[in-house]
Amino acid sequence: MRTLLATCALLLCATFAHAQALPAFYDVSGVAPDDVLNVRAGPGVGNSIVAKLTADARFIEVVAFDESREWARVNVEETSGWVALRFLDRRPDQPDDQLPRPLMCAGTEPFWSLDVARTSTATLDRMDDDPISVATLDPVTSENRTDRYAIFGQAQTQVFTFMFQRDACTDGMSDRFYGMSVDLFVTEESGVTYLTGCCNLAR
Repeated sequence: MRTLLATCALLLCATFAHAQALPAFYDVSGVAPDDVLNVRAGPGVGNSIVAKLTADARFIEVVAFDESREWARVNVEETSGWVALRFLDRRPDQPDDQLPRPLMCAGTEPFWSLDVARTSTATLDRMDDDPISVATLDPVTSENRTDRYAIFGQAQTQVFTFMFQRDACTDGMSDRFYGMSVDLFVTEESGVTYLTGCCNLAR
């Protein structure tokens, strides 16, 4: 009976660890110093190798797990691929119920970018316009969905609302995948501008 309970406890711990919110930073672990961790085109050793991570690679952003929870999707430069999750350790101090910061977000057509700082500021850069420094309030987590967050901000005569969600996101122009999306509303005298994009973790 004790053995059965211990086994169940281990399984529960493993499930909990794999169920932690994404995106999140991980470090490569358990790979020999003279070896590499293969990044594959799909979740499984039978898939082709598209990139490699060094044995001491740190701050690898994991954006998704496969159905078996044994493989993790990561981005290496402009390529997305899969690595065996058993060779990754999640970095500490990444709460599941809070908006991770800092963040780098971007959208296309029209092109724009958003730099969400670790402190109460953000910078919006829209094509053909000067960057806008936004003073922001603390993020607000949804009361009934801990994977959704809002930030409210202001810059001169403009009011900003940033709505973030932990979910799969693609920019439609690259092979990268993202673990967070953003909806951005800019309210000014001329009306409301609505932009959408994807975000990745920054350091």
